[in-house]
Amino acid sequence: MPTTAASSPASSPPNFGTKKWRLEIRDWRLKVLTYNLEFGGRKQLEAIHTILAQTNADIIGLTEADDHEVVKILAELLEMHHAWGHGSGKRHIALLSRYPIQQWQIYNQPPLTQAALEAKFELPNGPLTIYNVHFLPFLLLPFEIRRRQAVGKLLQIIRAKPPTPHLIIGDINAIGPGDRVLQHKNPTRMRRLMLLQFRLIFRLAIPRLLRAGYTDCFRYLHPHADGFTWWTTNPTTRYDYIFADAHMLSKLQACRVVDDHPAVHLASDHFPLLAEFTS
Repeated sequence: MPTTAASSPASSPPNFGTKKWRLEIRDWRLKVLTYNLEFGGRKQLEAIHTILAQTNADIIGLTEADDHEVVKILAELLEMHHAWGHGSGKRHIALLSRYPIQQWQIYNQPPLTQAALEAKFELPNGPLTIYNVHFLPFLLLPFEIRRRQAVGKLLQIIRAKPPTPHLIIGDINAIGPGDRVLQHKNPTRMRRLMLLQFRLIFRLAIPRLLRAGYTDCFRYLHPHADGFTWWTTNPTTRYDYIFADAHMLSKLQACRVVDDHPAVHLASDHFPLLAEFTS
């Protein structure tokens, strides 16, 4: 298993018996962000760091985190803990956190490809597990079938563990029910590929997550917005998601695509997606 590193020491234990600490827990909020770094992000490192520093998320799931050195540099600059793992192919995955990562595990064997990184935390208001995932690209039917299979394997992994509040985040590379894709604005190669299936879009992976009881945080709060997370130069598609279980859904306060930062067009071909939860 790849190594994990903690780039900042844990803070001293709180005094749970004090009224002040009880008030802090009541007012505590958690910001979770998912971000695709586009081929590792080394060339865009400065812009990526600028965006992450300004969004000030507590837990950051990184996909296409292909360069471990970039992840370690970001962790050091942001004073965060990190975990990094190999995907099944060239695309790897990572996670940054202000809180110590108590335990983590990488899943990268078929049918769960490209990768899923499971990380456990003990937060001020209790335990939380994050499943940061990156599934295969392309909207062609054989790839959507593979994504549906990957979702099934992920659900099997989750159900085999003791229940705990959790989120599924990352670049799912699939289209949700009712979401549109501006195919006519996509790159020429993608438009030609979609001609192989008469531009039809099959939706198998996301509905499987929804039927399992998870809620698409962005769509829950923004039922009519496109919420495109790809492509930053010409937005056409929503590939990146934050899914909440019932417990975390009850804490959901906000979820938005970070498309208003001047550096987003330089940092990646994806926009970050940010959600906020309360205690």
